[in-house]
Amino acid sequence: MRIYGRMAALALLSVALLTVTSLGVLAQEPVTIEWWTVASEEFDEEVQRALVEKFNSEHTDVQVNMTLLPSSGYDERMQTTLGAGQGAPDVALFWITNWYPQALDLTELIENDPDIDPDMYLPGFWNTRVVWEDKIIGLPLGVGANFVMYNKDMFDAAGVEYPDPDWTPEDYNRLVAELANAEQRVWGGDRPRGPYRAIWYNMGARLYADDSSTTEGYLNSPESVAAYQWLWDLVNTNGTPTPADLEVLGTEGTGPVDLFLADRLAMATLNQGHMLNAMAEGKNFGIVPEPHIPGNTRHVNAWSLTASIWAGTEHPEAAWKWLKYWAGPEGQRFLMENGNLIPSIPSVLEEWEGAETEYGQAFLDVLELEQVAAWDNEHPCKATVLRAVEDIWDLINLNQIAREDIPATLDGLVPAADAALQECVGRLGG
Repeated sequence: MRIYGRMAALALLSVALLTVTSLGVLAQEPVTIEWWTVASEEFDEEVQRALVEKFNSEHTDVQVNMTLLPSSGYDERMQTTLGAGQGAPDVALFWITNWYPQALDLTELIENDPDIDPDMYLPGFWNTRVVWEDKIIGLPLGVGANFVMYNKDMFDAAGVEYPDPDWTPEDYNRLVAELANAEQRVWGGDRPRGPYRAIWYNMGARLYADDSSTTEGYLNSPESVAAYQWLWDLVNTNGTPTPADLEVLGTEGTGPVDLFLADRLAMATLNQGHMLNAMAEGKNFGIVPEPHIPGNTRHVNAWSLTASIWAGTEHPEAAWKWLKYWAGPEGQRFLMENGNLIPSIPSVLEEWEGAETEYGQAFLDVLELEQVAAWDNEHPCKATVLRAVEDIWDLINLNQIAREDIPATLDGLVPAADAALQECVGRLGG
């Protein structure tokens, strides 16, 4: 009987061990994370799939399924799924502010993770791209910024000194006029993309009050008048491509980079992707920040991609493993070395191949400036108000307004601007 009892006990033990082993196997089944992304200048499809393959090979508990969407269809697909509250990916780029409420607050995950610290990222990009309503709604992936690139060979040929980093808007206009050559169809510089960006802010201009109450005294302030009149002066140097010129001769949607690379534009407000193109083509160029007024805070139009987790994910811990890999030091280093990403993490940025060059150092200095987004993020009605006052921008660029008429024109636009501001504030709930 004792033998049978021992045999029964052993049998039960074997069953128990098999059960535990089976449960262990089940527990090791990986969680699959859905990741939506797009191809870009910074990282193409091949590079991103290689990153996923690397992650999947290093992790047994989490696997990533990558879906590459066309850039033209990404916004609509995200908007539809987020609006429906279902079908959204676990991890994605949340690059539209209206999506932020649907992003998971990462504060607790970051606090409990020794591998990720806000201090490891460039502060300007952390503060403007992932901190929202006292929440952390993502990690900043890469960095971008506008700056003025100048063609040293064109400056040398014209016998003109290179721009000083401490230059003013008036210095810019003077150089444009000196470098332009109408007979050769060569331009000295380009025009800003729109008002109330870096140069406007550098001149002390703001579109409306900090409390979003009025445009009176802001849109028509002395600083705004001076900024619009500076634009008028620039247009009337006849040394910049007109909008029609750019439409015919430029093929890049972000600016006149083709004219710059073709030695037909001596200065252009471009970005880090264009800088990499110029590096690849062996252009002899330099970089300076956009012009400013000495004594005023200097600004930069800068950006980063907000990489986020959907608040509706069923696997927040697994999604976090992928997110911190993708937008953390390991992923950003991989995308830098195999693609064209400029990392948002200083310790990785130090390894960038252009970090020790003259233009690379100038670019890194630009990244430290106050970001236009610091004000813009707090004032979401800016775009709405700008649409209400776009006529003056068009009139100046088409050379259809006298310089002395700019102050009165801005005064006349205040009622429409105020109406747009009040409508927007009301729509957004104050």
